[in-house]
Amino acid sequence: MRVPRNYMNGLLGANGNSTTSLLQRALSRSTRNKKTSRADLLSSVNNRNNLLTQNVKTAAQTQKLYYNMKYHAGQVIDYADKLTDKSDNSLFAKAKESGDTSEIVSNIKSFVAQYNSMLADLKDSGTRADTTYLTQLNSITSLNRTELASCGVSRNADGTLTVDDDKLASADIETLEKVWNGKSGVAARASMWADSVESSAERNMTAQASNSYSNLFKNYGNSGNYFNYFR
Repeated sequence: MRVPRNYMNGLLGANGNSTTSLLQRALSRSTRNKKTSRADLLSSVNNRNNLLTQNVKTAAQTQKLYYNMKYHAGQVIDYADKLTDKSDNSLFAKAKESGDTSEIVSNIKSFVAQYNSMLADLKDSGTRADTTYLTQLNSITSLNRTELASCGVSRNADGTLTVDDDKLASADIETLEKVWNGKSGVAARASMWADSVESSAERNMTAQASNSYSNLFKNYGNSGNYFNYFR
C-alpha cells in the first residue's frame, strides 16, 4: 500500500523532524518504561540481597553465641567435677597428703572464669529459658555468698564472681573443702544448672542451623525468584 506524502508528513511533524513524531514519542515512552522496570527490578534484588546478607550475619552471630555458651557451660561442668571429686586421687585427697592446695586454687580460679563467661552468654541470649538458668545460678551464689567470701571469692552485684588471689591462696584446706567439695556446695549445684545450659545451647544451635538453611533455600530456590530475573 502506498502511503500518501501528507499523511507521512503528519506523522513526522511539520518540519519533517522524526525525533518529534508520534512514533518516536511512543518508542521513547516504551524505552523509558522498560528502563524504569529494569531499575526497579535491580533495586528489588539488591534490597532482598541486603536483607538476606543481614539475616545470614544475624544467624552466624546467634550460632556463635550458642557455641560459646555450650563451651563455657561444659567447662564449668569439667572444673566442678574435679572440685567435687571425692576419690582417693582427687584434688583434695592429694592436697591433704602433700599440704599443697595450689592445684585446688588453680581449678577454683578456672571455674570462676568459665562461670562468669557462661553468665555473660546467658545475659546476651536473653531468652526465657536462659533467663531462668541465669536466675537459678544467681540464687546459688547469693545463698552461698558468705561461704565463698571465706575463701576469697566475692559475689558481685551482677552475679559474677571475683577472686582475691591472696586470700584464696591462703585459705586452709578444710575451708576449701567445705565450700567446693560438698555435694550441696557451689560447684556441684552450679554444675547441675550448667548441664541444662549446655544441653539447651546445643539444641538451639541445631534449630538455628536448620532454620538458616531453610530460609536460604526458600529465598533463593524458588523458580523465577532470583535466578530467572534477567534471563
